[in-house]
Amino acid sequence: MNWTKLLYMLMIVLLYVPMVFLGANVFFPEYTGTNSYYHGPYTDCYGKHPYPADPDKLTAPERAAIDENQRKCNEDFQKAQEEFEQAKLSYEGRKYVFISLFNLGILLLALFLPKLQDSVTMGLFMGSIAATFGGTIRYFDTKSKIGFAILVITFFAVLYFINRKKENFLDWGKAKK
Repeated sequence: MNWTKLLYMLMIVLLYVPMVFLGANVFFPEYTGTNSYYHGPYTDCYGKHPYPADPDKLTAPERAAIDENQRKCNEDFQKAQEEFEQAKLSYEGRKYVFISLFNLGILLLALFLPKLQDSVTMGLFMGSIAATFGGTIRYFDTKSKIGFAILVITFFAVLYFINRKKENFLDWGKAKK
């Protein structure tokens, strides 16, 4: 095994994977960082519709009115949160399609550019596979049909790549005679 070529390949992989995900967050900035979960308008339904200090003095209709207001407030908050989550899933589906298409493009580039060194080709190959796998795990809940189609195409491209490059697939001896 030629350790220098393996080191070059690993350097490409270690830079490629975060580059893809950082690029996805740069081009698709919504729902990242502190915006990745629902904040909503700060709604403390129990603070907004509090019981008085001595709840025993409430009449049944007063208690029912407070309970109803709190229930309605909580339902409104949950509805807004569900809408946020649906919009986030849709947006992340588009982000997953971007990541998958980018990785497929790099995989095809590594497959059809014959002038690349073996370590560069394998680094791009392994990096695109690792980033595709990471993206699939991260955005699994998006249930993107287009993303799935791209993943299937990527799978067959990987099979073709491995079959085509099987003679020198990580067989990096000192020199070929």
